[in-house]
Amino acid sequence: MSGNPGFRAAKPVGWVIRVVQTYLQLVLFWRNRLHFEQRDLESMHALPPGSGVILASNHADQTDLKVGLVMSRRCRRRFLFMVNREAFDEGFGTAGWWLQRLGAFSVERGGDNETAKRFAIDVVKRGQEVVVVFPEGEIFYLNDHVQPLKSGAVEIGMQAVSESRATRPEWTVFLIPMALKYRYRSRIGRILERRIRGLERRLRLLKFGLTARQRLAQIFATALLRRESAHNLKPETARLDDLNERVRSLREEILSQVEERYPGSSATPTTTTTTTTTTATTPAQTNDRAWRLSARLRALLNGMGQFGETLQAQILDDLEALKHVVQMGGWEPMPAGPEPSQERLAEMVLKLEREVFGTRRPRQLARRDVLIRVGSPIDLGRCLASYREDAHGVRHRVADELRGRIQALLDRETIGGDPVPMRSGEK
Repeated sequence: MSGNPGFRAAKPVGWVIRVVQTYLQLVLFWRNRLHFEQRDLESMHALPPGSGVILASNHADQTDLKVGLVMSRRCRRRFLFMVNREAFDEGFGTAGWWLQRLGAFSVERGGDNETAKRFAIDVVKRGQEVVVVFPEGEIFYLNDHVQPLKSGAVEIGMQAVSESRATRPEWTVFLIPMALKYRYRSRIGRILERRIRGLERRLRLLKFGLTARQRLAQIFATALLRRESAHNLKPETARLDDLNERVRSLREEILSQVEERYPGSSATPTTTTTTTTTTATTPAQTNDRAWRLSARLRALLNGMGQFGETLQAQILDDLEALKHVVQMGGWEPMPAGPEPSQERLAEMVLKLEREVFGTRRPRQLARRDVLIRVGSPIDLGRCLASYREDAHGVRHRVADELRGRIQALLDRETIGGDPVPMRSGEK
C-alpha cells in the first residue's frame, strides 16, 4: 500500500468489532431502532459462496455507518467500509485508529485513489468480506431522494470480475442496492418548534403567523443571503421561488473564485479578486470539481511548511468554502403544496443547523425507526463483454441503474411489508 502514503487500509480486529457492534446495537435500539425484512437477509445469504459482494447505500444520515456495523452482525458477514479520508484525522487521529479496526478504509474524494481502488478490488476478489460504499459521496440529509452516484463502486466490481475471469470463468460480483430511511417514532412538533426558534434567534428573524415550512424557507433564504454576501455575490432577486437557481449560482461562483486562486496543480494562491463564471454544469459535476480542488488544496497544505501563516489560512478558508459547495448540493427548498412531513421538516432543520451554527454533525431531533431494504443484486459479470468495449459507458449506465433501484426502494411507502425489528441482544 505504498502507492499513496495518505491511504488508510482497513485493519479489522474481531474483538473490537464485536464489542462495538454490541454497544451500537443497544444504543441504536433506543435512538435509531433498526427494521429489516427477513427476506432481504435471506437474499444476502443466498448469494453464491465465494462471489464478490459490494453493498451500495444511500447516505441520508450520520448514523448510516453505525447501521452498517450492526447489519454486518445480523448478516454474519464482515463488512469493510469505504470512508472519506478526512474522517480518519478527526480527534487528532484517534478516529482513524478506530475506523481501521472496525473495518474502514479511506478514499480521497477527488484525489489519488488508485491505492484505495486496488485495496477494494483485492477484497472483492477474495469473496469473503462485503465492501460497503455510499456512492453519493456526502451526507446530504435527504431522506427521500438519492443524489447522483459516483461510479467508483461499479468500476471496482467490474475490474474484480475482469481480473478473476482468467482463472475462474464463472466467478462474478454482485452489486447490491440498499435503502436506508429514517422515520420519527412519534410526533416531533414541539422539538421542531424549539430547533427552528434557535435558528431564528441566531439570524435575528421574526415570525408572525407563519407555518413551519414558511419559517424554514425564511431561514433558508437568510442563510443563503449571508453566504452570498460572504463571497461578494449580490442576488438579482430575493424571491423564495428562485432559491434553487440562487443556490446553483452561488456554488458556481464559489468554485470559480477558488479555482482562480489556484490556476495550476502546484500553484500557490493568487491575490486576484476578479471572478468569472464557467460553463454551467450539473450538480454532480459541481461536486466533482469541488472534491478535486479540495484534494489539491489538502496536498498543497501538507507541503507548505516553508510558507507563511497567511497563505495557509487562505487555503484553510478555501477548503471550508469548498465543503459548503458540496453540502449545498443537498439544499432543496420545500416545494409548494401540502404541508411536508415531519421528516422533511427535520432534515431541513439539520441542514440549516449545519450551515448557520457550523455544526459538523447536528443532533437528530428525536428517537427514530430506521427502515432498511435490500434490493435485487446486479450481476456485474453479465456486463463484462460490454465493459471491455466501453468501460466508461457501462460504469455510468450501471451507476444510473443502481441509483434508480435505491430510489425505488425509498419510494415505497413502508419500504416493503411488515418490518422485522432488531432487538437488543439479538445475534
